[in-house]
Amino acid sequence: MSPVSTINDDAAEKLILEAAGRLLYERGIQGVGMTDIRDAAGVSLRRLYALHPSKNDLVAAWLADRHTRWMEWFADVVESRVDEGADALLATFDALDQWVDEPGYRGCAFVNALAETSQIDDEHRALVVAHKRSLVEYVAVLAARDHPESPDWLVPAIAVLIDGAIVQAAVLNDHSPIAAARMAAARLLETP
Repeated sequence: MSPVSTINDDAAEKLILEAAGRLLYERGIQGVGMTDIRDAAGVSLRRLYALHPSKNDLVAAWLADRHTRWMEWFADVVESRVDEGADALLATFDALDQWVDEPGYRGCAFVNALAETSQIDDEHRALVVAHKRSLVEYVAVLAARDHPESPDWLVPAIAVLIDGAIVQAAVLNDHSPIAAARMAAARLLETP
């Protein structure tokens, strides 16, 4: 019996979500089958299906896990930049600039998933919406903390700049959209 077959469900789930995270982000939902996840996770197909009875279920679990991991990473990087003296809203773009340098950067996993319209269902769409709302809420917290007098339109405008920068940086394979979005955000912060 292999060591992986003797692990508990929590450990198997962690292996599955790590494998799903790598493969689904790299290849897209359509480009990955359950056997690919099984092979990358090192679990049996039986164990995989016991934990995720369908690919749709696994994709939903991956999106939920991706949301938690990405938001924690994003907030950690933003807060570290704030600790170094950066404006909190501008630090969001510094985090994006760092992200682009990570191996395999392919932009926003949620936007990418949404683009695969034939591969996702209403639960997946709801997870994408929840992620984007959570990002806007986080930007609102930063704005309230560092720019309490800011106009109501500032938070949604910064959120649009963030998403646009993520997409363009992935499409163009270039940092310049993030720099441009950061400059635009700095200008918006100067606006009374």
